Amino acid sequence: MKIILAFFILSVSFTNADAAPLPRQLAGKSAIDERNLLVGGDTKNRGLVVVFLSAVCPCSNSHLVELKRLKNDFPDFDFVALHANSDEDKQTASSYFKAADLPFPVLRDSGAKWADEFKALKTPHAFIVLNDGRLAYQGGVSSSAHFDENTARKYLREALEDLAAGREVRTPEARTLGCVISRGGQNDW
Repeated sequence: MKIILAFFILSVSFTNADAAPLPRQLAGKSAIDERNLLVGGDTKNRGLVVVFLSAVCPCSNSHLVELKRLKNDFPDFDFVALHANSDEDKQTASSYFKAADLPFPVLRDSGAKWADEFKALKTPHAFIVLNDGRLAYQGGVSSSAHFDENTARKYLREALEDLAAGREVRTPEARTLGCVISRGGQNDW
């Protein structure tokens, strides 16, 4: 029994230690106007908040107000949204994100390469990558599929508050509720 426990502890520590750092800078085309953009990597900032969003998912849409507030409340973090859903056409996505008027860039994730690298499953799915490439948080923006002011837990906000205060993130991983990110569809523009 002790041997099995020791093997388990060693395998967990090697898995965490050997994990490749996530990118703290993302390059790609804007989902709104196809301009080439580079987001993150500013060493003056504390890290990069990455959120996978959908142009048609009501769960994703319900969190936009909170995401705008978070960008305003935590200016020492870079923010970027990624659109990876291959079942959403270019016109729908471009129009939606333009109308959403997010205060941070929305990059298209052709072929869901970033979604695969981050292991993003649903929209909205949020990640906080620190400047050294370590993942500080991953999961839902909140504990609800449909965000409102009465949502019990605001996981992304809590994680950003913890990091801003110099504390360990109290909930480094949380359940992601929302619409599944579709991969391999016809509209992979």
